[in-house]
Amino acid sequence: MRLLLTFVFIFLSFSNCFWEENINPIWWILDSTWAILWEVKCADNKYEIIWDFDTKLNSNLLYSIKNTLAWEEKTDILVDFSVEKNWQKLAEKNTEKFNIVFADIWPILIKAKVTEKNTDCVYNLQKNINVYSKIVSYISDKSDLNLSFDNDFKKNNIFFNETILESKNSSLIWEQFLSQVTDKLYIFQDSDIIIINSSNYLEILQWFEKLSKVYNINFPNKKIFIVTDSSFILSKKLLSNFINSLEVSIYTFTPSNLLNFLNYISLWRSSTDIIKNKEYWINQISFEDNSSSLFFLTNFTNKLISSWFPISILWIIFSLWVAVTVINFIRQFVWISIFNLYYPIFFALSVYLFSFQITLVLFISSILSMYFMKMIYKKVHFLLNTKLSLFFVLYLIISILTIWILNIFNLIDFIDLKSNLVVFPFIVIPMVAYKLLADERNVFSIAFLFYLSEFIFVSLVAYFIIKSSFIQNIFLAYTELLIVVFLINFLIWKFTWLQVLEYIRFLPLIKRHFQEEE
Repeated sequence: MRLLLTFVFIFLSFSNCFWEENINPIWWILDSTWAILWEVKCADNKYEIIWDFDTKLNSNLLYSIKNTLAWEEKTDILVDFSVEKNWQKLAEKNTEKFNIVFADIWPILIKAKVTEKNTDCVYNLQKNINVYSKIVSYISDKSDLNLSFDNDFKKNNIFFNETILESKNSSLIWEQFLSQVTDKLYIFQDSDIIIINSSNYLEILQWFEKLSKVYNINFPNKKIFIVTDSSFILSKKLLSNFINSLEVSIYTFTPSNLLNFLNYISLWRSSTDIIKNKEYWINQISFEDNSSSLFFLTNFTNKLISSWFPISILWIIFSLWVAVTVINFIRQFVWISIFNLYYPIFFALSVYLFSFQITLVLFISSILSMYFMKMIYKKVHFLLNTKLSLFFVLYLIISILTIWILNIFNLIDFIDLKSNLVVFPFIVIPMVAYKLLADERNVFSIAFLFYLSEFIFVSLVAYFIIKSSFIQNIFLAYTELLIVVFLINFLIWKFTWLQVLEYIRFLPLIKRHFQEEE
């Protein structure tokens, strides 16, 4: 019906040219019908005010109007902004973007009257703005903080900004941290206190250093409190460099004193008061200039960190070095095959970087692929390279389908696979399974069970070493300990040294052999 009227409307529009100055009655009727049929209705919740509604006293914020209907083309609008407190207007302006400095404590109401020029639709919007005198930012990778004194923060005009980094993967934590921080940069910039309760506190400080340069966030004169179990000497060694780069004051205390500290802050017994009273559980970190130190490796590590080299990569390298040394040492007392030294470490590293669920899915997918391929080999014969290629393709199909199905039932999360290192487990795990089940081993034999127990034992040892934050931090602070580990490896790698001595012993015969061949 509408389409028919449209054609008639167009036809009579042209025919109207042939009418005299008198009004065309048919034109008038159709024009009225057109207006009724094609009337634009004013949509509900079409616009909203953005951006920040929790802010600090005397902060300067910019507000604008956003069209929530993304599919609709931009409409010309007139906007009347006004700011009220206790039903009294503080400011008003006719503009699409409203900039205001908040000089009064909350609560404050911001209103916007949006009028569309082409539809005459009018939208009345309002948002409550909470203006606080102080801001405390809390960053953690644990979401189990239940504040019994949350009302004390609000009563004392303190905004407690909580940022939870729930991912266990350090590279994903960075992505999550960046996405959350970029949405509220002004909060971190205006924060009086920043509390970091995370095992990745060094990386978080490194990220803040990046943000300070990339997004021009000013950190000077801020106080950062680190919640850590590390000893004061170790913390001082690890954190002192950030004092100079971020120009902040850094303090540490143990997790057992976290609630005690938050209770002080919620009542705004100022952090400076706590420090002046010299509470026994708070330690101030002082800057140490190690540039002229004789510890070359430690200085080199500090240079890497200051150049934004990922700390997580350094942690993995140091932990792997220690894991190999410890397992080599165990081999001197317990017989472990050479295979059960490296592949279990790769398995443990995959569990550490991602999760046990994903690693187990990839491992089982590899085993299923191997058995499927063995059934095919009985019917069709392939060359070795073809077998490996078909095995890997089948493994990828099974593993991806399994992860996809488990994700549908919320048994596994795709977020764990968004890391830049995601290719590592997909390549290493099938190699581990292929090596474990090579040579047509009988999975029900005692020899295989013993072989499997070796694999599990070495994997567990490697995993707990790689996961140990103490080992990571101690080698990061005193990198010269790697020399000690290197010397220990010299002592325990007796089989390697026997091979080297045999090579030196038979070197003349090897040279003569090459000369005869020439």
